[in-house]
Amino acid sequence: MSVLLSNSICTALFEAIAREDETAFRTLFDHYKNQVYSIAFKWTKSDFAAEEITQDVFISIWVSRSKLPLVKDPQAYVYTAIYNKVSRYLKKETNKSRILEAYLCNKKDFSDETEETLRANETEKIIYNAVEQLPQHKKKIYKLSRLEGRSNQQIAETMKVSPHTIKSHLLNAVKSIRLYIKENSLLLAFLLLKLFS
Repeated sequence: MSVLLSNSICTALFEAIAREDETAFRTLFDHYKNQVYSIAFKWTKSDFAAEEITQDVFISIWVSRSKLPLVKDPQAYVYTAIYNKVSRYLKKETNKSRILEAYLCNKKDFSDETEETLRANETEKIIYNAVEQLPQHKKKIYKLSRLEGRSNQQIAETMKVSPHTIKSHLLNAVKSIRLYIKENSLLLAFLLLKLFS
């Protein structure tokens, strides 16, 4: 497990990332990716969701990098980013009331850093548009999987096709989304391809 960095080191990394230093971004990623994933998995109980939330957290940090030198507590900033991403995911779940209640009871585990500093509208808009540009069939499958948390088997039964077909469509949808992000945010995609490959 990676050793977490001190706030002074994180502050220096944030300042470097604000200057578009890719090495600093990778250093931050390497030291926090396991903990971000672990926290996301704890609340979502989904490998796929935890991976996507981990990616989204680091996307938001990169996209909002110009604000990073103003952050007084970098570790709190990272944990609040996780809280926000997980919270949005849980709100979309079918059993959101039960899970979200348990989650909010434990949100003291996260910092109270203001949400204002964490908004990454550009990132969310790109991802939203990437999903919306999918063909209707693939978009439906992607939303059933990502937003409703259904298994391939459940989606296959709903759409009266084989689980293998669902898996294939889902993989193609993810590839299309990543391509869209790449075409609309080349530098960000370049960083993510290196980090998540």
